[in-house]
Amino acid sequence: MVSHFVLAALFASWAPRIPQVKEGLDLTDGQLGLALLGGPVGALATLWFSGVLVGRLGSRTMVRASLVGNCLAGTGLVAVSGVPSLFAVLAVWCALTCALDLASNAQAAMIEDLFGRRIMMTVHAAWTGGALVGAGLGAGAAALDVPLGGQLLVLGTVSLAVALPATGWMLEGDRSGGRRSGGRRSGGRRSGGRRLVKRWLLARRSMARWAGPFAPLCLIAFASYLGEGIAADWSAVYLTDVTGASPGLAGVGLVTYMTCMLGVRLLGDRVVESYGVLRTVRPLTLAAAVMFAVALLAGPTSAGTAVGIAGFAALGAGLACVVPAAFSAAGQRSMRAGAPAGPAIALVSALGYSGWLAGPPLIGGLAELVGLRGTMWVVVGLTCAIAVFAGALEQAGDQPAQPAGAGLTGAAQAAHGGDGGAQR
Repeated sequence: MVSHFVLAALFASWAPRIPQVKEGLDLTDGQLGLALLGGPVGALATLWFSGVLVGRLGSRTMVRASLVGNCLAGTGLVAVSGVPSLFAVLAVWCALTCALDLASNAQAAMIEDLFGRRIMMTVHAAWTGGALVGAGLGAGAAALDVPLGGQLLVLGTVSLAVALPATGWMLEGDRSGGRRSGGRRSGGRRSGGRRLVKRWLLARRSMARWAGPFAPLCLIAFASYLGEGIAADWSAVYLTDVTGASPGLAGVGLVTYMTCMLGVRLLGDRVVESYGVLRTVRPLTLAAAVMFAVALLAGPTSAGTAVGIAGFAALGAGLACVVPAAFSAAGQRSMRAGAPAGPAIALVSALGYSGWLAGPPLIGGLAELVGLRGTMWVVVGLTCAIAVFAGALEQAGDQPAQPAGAGLTGAAQAAHGGDGGAQR
């Protein structure tokens, strides 16, 4: 949980400073958009490789390494001088952030498997809380004219001092094969960089063979991230342009969205343990779809702003449990089939992050054709689709997936260089 909080707080603290960076570098909107594209490019380009590293080195080692890199990488922003350097720094920073996120999720899946208790939603609540705290700290630093480099250096140092010792309580190595746990790797020699790259390529080639069992989880994560990206980037625009909200009031939509997501995630693990994934996710997503539809129908009426804010609040609550449940299900299915959790979570994450990237431009393009209010009905469709297919979360997360074992084990062997049954 500490690592999730730290990575969210650090990266979110930079977002309020983007206008100052734009002004300082004298960038146009188009140039800024191109530079900011470095973040998702770096994350997606290295996501699968990070998953292989988690399977090879263990999630605790990856958390430690990427935590140090993540806390230091942001300080590189003080040296940027234009679009290429800003693109490069963000690509490296987001690659390390993505690696930390993936390793932390794999660690959470291992803990769930070992103790038989759900913690993934609480872990993601820490991420949401960290994002809120980080955004607030960044906004405060901007208001006080604190230099960006000083802000990131102080936050990175404090975060490292708090989070790095906490990794001592993490599980060592990786876990696979259901409830079995092992110590350090008992056989084989350490591989060099060339052998590790070869394993990565082999694992990528085997991806198509073992992605099938995770296809429903990938689609659910894609839909959820798509909705989250739309809410993050278009909530204020919708409330301003469609309902006529003032700029200050329009920002409340995103705040309520994130606050409700945080609240539901804090309670999500206990609710799921009591009622199951299906009976938790399906009612929440259906309620979100209904409430958001009401908000769209209210539109430019006198109550449109208030109902619109309530709609985004319901959306935050409705989507809160979806991605954590998908990650948990992917990790459990992989480990019960004898493979590490890291590559499976990387696969689901990759499709999910693609949805986050696709959402904002998709809404922008469709809005040119049918208007923003009409386009936002996509969100209603997404939440309804998640509700329909929510059973995949319960089946994958709560039941052994023996039929998928052959494909998964083959991928695990590819990721481990054919070492077969060597366990951590």
